[in-house]
Amino acid sequence: MKSHAPKSNSPLVSIIIPVFNGEKYIGGAIGSVLLDDYPSKEIIVVNDGSTDNTAKIISAFDDLKIINQQNLGVSNARNAGIRFASGEFITHLDADDIWVPGRLANCLNFFDENPETGFVLGLQQMFLEQGAVKPPSIKQGWLENHTEASNNGVIMVRKACYQKIGLFDTSLKNGEDTEWLLRARDAGSISARVPYVFIKRRIHDANLTVGQSQEYKKMLFKIMRESVQRKTSNV
Repeated sequence: MKSHAPKSNSPLVSIIIPVFNGEKYIGGAIGSVLLDDYPSKEIIVVNDGSTDNTAKIISAFDDLKIINQQNLGVSNARNAGIRFASGEFITHLDADDIWVPGRLANCLNFFDENPETGFVLGLQQMFLEQGAVKPPSIKQGWLENHTEASNNGVIMVRKACYQKIGLFDTSLKNGEDTEWLLRARDAGSISARVPYVFIKRRIHDANLTVGQSQEYKKMLFKIMRESVQRKTSNV
């Protein structure tokens, strides 16, 4: 992906990587971010109480900012990273995904030209981990072409937008990205879809069924209902 440097001086971007027992993937995730040549970035790894070799792996990298906390869940880990972040812009990467270099410069150029925009969403390219069997819920076309998505891996946010909207709902075990997006849009935050691939999203045995579980579907119904109630109360 060809990137274009932002017109203004390079603003600091905070990249937050929450991880829990991610020894298999975390090194590759961090390494992929380091390949991005955007000069003004900080990488914040939030170790959410890992009991495997995650802490040892992340400590071997230079120039990381590391937060170690007890296991409080991914929403809490993301929030800890946001509170610690010094950047004017904040973006995320899950510990089992791969960063696509160039996304920072391209997004910042867009923000520079669209100062009213509070956050942007990009694209993702899914891939099956070697040895994983494609589940029925994953369409073959998703593996062959990049797709639009709304997960944290393809979101880049002005920190001021988090300060206005609030952080992630720590009562949610998953789906915190969907809930935040609905809350931001209900509050009138301006967003845009940019035509850049942000991540290569790994599909593996541990994350195949999250979106298919009854618990996830109940959670999704709950946050949709809350969104409707917010809109109704503002009429």
